[in-house]
Amino acid sequence: MTAPHLEYCFDIVCPYAYLGSTQIEALVQKHNATMSWNPVLLGGILKGIGTDPFFTTKLPAAKMRHNLTDMVRWAAHFNIPFSIHPRHPMRSVTIMRSLLVAGVEPSLIHALYRAYWVDNRALDEDEVLAEVLTEAGYEGQAIVRETQNPAIKQALIDRTQEAIDRGVFGVPTMFVGDEMVWGQDRLHFVETLLRGETL
Repeated sequence: MTAPHLEYCFDIVCPYAYLGSTQIEALVQKHNATMSWNPVLLGGILKGIGTDPFFTTKLPAAKMRHNLTDMVRWAAHFNIPFSIHPRHPMRSVTIMRSLLVAGVEPSLIHALYRAYWVDNRALDEDEVLAEVLTEAGYEGQAIVRETQNPAIKQALIDRTQEAIDRGVFGVPTMFVGDEMVWGQDRLHFVETLLRGETL
């Protein structure tokens, strides 16, 4: 019997994708599944479906307060560190390109998430991003330079468009086979699919 496979579409700038990223590997291991991480550009997805990429900054005050409370509650539920970045949301295109350059390594994904959502580092600044990459064991400055390679730029554009074409409208989005599940609050549906059951 073929092991189930889970694909995790994410962007470092999304708090809910961060929250989900702290749980998904254990879930995959629990069900002896395989996993791939798919970096996409959330801003590109939102633009592609006709949504303002900065819509979260334009919500009514009550909704904005609830969103923050919701994030904090989920972090407590998962028992993980979480701190809203004072400059959130920041432009993540170079961050996501750097992951493609480095080979989409899970350890680096987690390091970047920690840098943004725990340590609140300015990852949209090339020097800071290079420092975080170097601390994670990579040639940080070389990777940041390579993010300007047209092939890397196009690769991120292509991944983002492919996600849109598959129906992705936000992150985290997870695929088990052809079944799509959106949101860290729907991991129980992901688990059902990994068990080989239908939703």
